[in-house]
Amino acid sequence: MGLAGDVIDYRLLFRGAPTAFVVLDPELVIVEASDAYLAATARTRAELVGRPVFEAFPDNPTDPEAGGPAAWRASLHRVLRERVTDTMPIQRYDIPSVGGGFDTRYWAPVNAPMFGPGGELRYIVHRTEDVTEYVQARRDEDAPDDLWARTEQMESEVFARQRLQEQNRTLQTVVDSVDAVVVGCDPDGRPVLYNEPARALVGDRLEGLPAEGWGERLHLYTPEGCPMVGTDSPLMRVLRGEWVHGAEVIMRPPGAPRQVFRLHGRPVTGLPGLATVVTMHDVTVHRRVARFKECELEVSRIVARPGPVEDVLSQAMECVGSMTGWAAAEFWAVDDVAQVLRRTSGWVEPGREPLSDLPDPLLYGQALPGRAWQTKDAEWETSTQQAAGESLSRAALAIPVPSGSLVLGVIVCYSDTEEIPDDVRTAIQTGIAAHIGEMLERQRAERLAAELDRTRDEYIALVGHELRTPLTSIEAYAHFLLDEPDLPAEHQRMLHVMQRNATSLHTIVTKLLDVAGMRAGHLTLRPGPLDLTAVVHEAIDGITVDTAAVEVNAAPRVEIEGDAERLRQVVDELLTNALTWTDDDATVGVQVRADDRTAVLTVSNAGERISVEEHARLFEMFFRGRSAHHRGLPGAGLGLTLARVIVELHGGTLTAGQPEDPVTTMTVRLPVRQSPVPSVPR
Repeated sequence: MGLAGDVIDYRLLFRGAPTAFVVLDPELVIVEASDAYLAATARTRAELVGRPVFEAFPDNPTDPEAGGPAAWRASLHRVLRERVTDTMPIQRYDIPSVGGGFDTRYWAPVNAPMFGPGGELRYIVHRTEDVTEYVQARRDEDAPDDLWARTEQMESEVFARQRLQEQNRTLQTVVDSVDAVVVGCDPDGRPVLYNEPARALVGDRLEGLPAEGWGERLHLYTPEGCPMVGTDSPLMRVLRGEWVHGAEVIMRPPGAPRQVFRLHGRPVTGLPGLATVVTMHDVTVHRRVARFKECELEVSRIVARPGPVEDVLSQAMECVGSMTGWAAAEFWAVDDVAQVLRRTSGWVEPGREPLSDLPDPLLYGQALPGRAWQTKDAEWETSTQQAAGESLSRAALAIPVPSGSLVLGVIVCYSDTEEIPDDVRTAIQTGIAAHIGEMLERQRAERLAAELDRTRDEYIALVGHELRTPLTSIEAYAHFLLDEPDLPAEHQRMLHVMQRNATSLHTIVTKLLDVAGMRAGHLTLRPGPLDLTAVVHEAIDGITVDTAAVEVNAAPRVEIEGDAERLRQVVDELLTNALTWTDDDATVGVQVRADDRTAVLTVSNAGERISVEEHARLFEMFFRGRSAHHRGLPGAGLGLTLARVIVELHGGTLTAGQPEDPVTTMTVRLPVRQSPVPSVPR
């Protein structure tokens, strides 16, 4: 027995082992052999070491059907390719005899990989057993009893070997047929089993590498973007005996598109050398489609918010870039005057340099954005297609932003990894561009409408002021002439017509100026406490028709806060309008009521109903219905417009009843005057 401090001579142990071993390097050159192997093959170490294995053990040229060398070569290549142990069935492999020629031999071999400290495959160990006696005994019924006993033992071992080999082949066939990535690991987390998708995904990067190193080697990340390292990773949890189901893993190697996997793992018992099995399902496409849909929804929310176009576009580009996996995104707007594209907003992933050095502006058809503008269709560009100086990215997608047959701009997305043109991504990005196009068209329409309104109001104000001065003079001189004592009756009649028409025109001009001023925010109210019931009665008393045609139902007193003069204008307009349209034998109904918070004034008439088409336009400036024109009723279509503006300035509403109602009702709702809330004694 050796002492505890003795140094073990592993070379001596290997050479003296009672089992036949030969060690090969990855080039299939013999680097060492055990004494038992030398004895079994009748070779010396000097004859074998340093020689390619199939040069040392060539085919038997006298046996054209010899399949042993081919089977051995296939097994060794499987070990090199898949990094797994391969157990071969019994093989006939004749070896050169000492006196010349070949001796017939049968072998039961196993080939196993051996890995270095860094996980690289260093050697292949070929262990074999000479089973020639067993094979020959099965063919010779006169063999001695001791040979038969040995044969029965070998037969049992061979049966177990064949059964294991069949199970391994069946298992490998099953896992290779699975669409997911399947990797089996030993107790240290080193891979010992791969299927075809796993070999295609990781190649030889996990050779002999424990599970704690997978995250760094494969560039694995959590959904939050954190590197997947340490003992809390799903792989390490499986090795600790946990069952992991549906953990999301992101593979993001430099210079390649990221992939998303759903990882499932479980411990395995009862299989020597296999401790865990991990499967990874590629859900990249599903995640991408879901992410794109989320992005499209978020962009639709962004473009629906009010705000400057530049700010909205910047937010939309950030959303498009960050949510759909691009490294940068830009918006190029079409300059209608210069007929060029101009970069108006953009986003770059934090920590990255700009991925585009395109000139600004771009001409029609120039570079990727210009081509998308020209073709009015999505344009992809990969690194192999890029012209020198056009882009610093490795892939880009340009999507035109449409408005009917016009292109308002181009969205350009850049990637710093290789990308394959993707119909799903193109379709979603096109949908996003449509939302932005609708926003730009809406903004343009709103801007034009605002400019039109402002121009109209300015024109009305200008014309009104220019007309009011001469009208005032006409009214004053007509009044002065009417005071002449000897004026003929015919002249008096003409002056009265002149004065009446000038006053009517003056009223229209005043209404025009009021509407324009209120719309521009230049007209202020003079609010104060008032009684709405009193305002209504004053208005009724001031009408020039028979007051019996008006039926009043009003609360004794309704206190509100408002401009009495302006609210009197509202009541006058509603009463005049109702009396104009009511039938001769009908009455106009007026109601005034209030609750704790709201005062309500309604004016109703049972005259001609309002058509559905005209109902929606009642409060438009200058609108007059067909019946008004047909009956030759005076007016300019300003009264209801002005009345609504006055009510809204008081914080209230003015609405018309529905066209199908038997009675036409105008309803004014105003906030009542609130009494101070008494303090509560403590």
